Amino acid sequence: MRAFWVATIIILLSIQGDCQILNKEILTKNETQNGVFLKFSYSAKNSYGVVRLILKKNNTYYYSVNTCATHGVSEGKWRMFKDVLILESALQMDNIAAKISYDESGRFIDSFDIAVVKNVKNELLTEAFVLINNDSIKCLPMIGRYNGSFDRINRVKIVFENGMSSKWIVVKKGTKKVLLTILTDAIIDNYIVLNKLKFKLRGDFLIQQ
Repeated sequence: MRAFWVATIIILLSIQGDCQILNKEILTKNETQNGVFLKFSYSAKNSYGVVRLILKKNNTYYYSVNTCATHGVSEGKWRMFKDVLILESALQMDNIAAKISYDESGRFIDSFDIAVVKNVKNELLTEAFVLINNDSIKCLPMIGRYNGSFDRINRVKIVFENGMSSKWIVVKKGTKKVLLTILTDAIIDNYIVLNKLKFKLRGDFLIQQ
C-alpha cells in the first residue's frame, strides 16, 4: 500500500515536472459507440509510467496512472470552460459516503464492538481504520484492537491509509455493536483524488495548469 502511493507520487511529480502534456488519441469505432468523446494519453520518460484520460459525452471521465508495479484510478465529472478542462473526482479526501448498522451480521474480531468495514459489495476492507469519538482514538477492526480508552461510542469515522475518510457518523445511544459500510465499490487504496485539476486545451494537446 505504501509502495503504491510512493510510486504514484513520484510519477505524478515527474509528469508535472514535464508540464504534463497529454496527447489526443484517435477514437476507435467501439469507443465512439460507447459514448467516448475524447481520449488523451501521456508516456513518461524511459517508459516509467503511463497516464490515460477518457472523457465521455455524459460529462464523466476515467483517469489512470500506471507504473510497472502500480495502478491508480480516478473517476468523476469533467467540464470545459472555453479552452480549460476541469476534472473533479467523485470521491474527495473527506467525503466517502458511509452508513451505519447496529446488528451483529458483520465480521467482529474477538468480540470487538466494531466490525471490519465493508463496501457495497460486502467485501471486507481490512486496511480501513475507524476513529472513535475523536481523532486520537483509532482502531483497526481487522485485528480487534484500538489505542486510547472510551466509556461508550458516541460517533465514528472511517479513515484509510491514504488519508481519505468518511464524515463523522453519530452512533445511536446505547449501541453495543457497530457495523460500517462505505457506499461505493471503488478501490480506495488505489484511488486518485482530483480536486478541480485543470488542463489547457491547445489543438491536439492538453497541458496541465
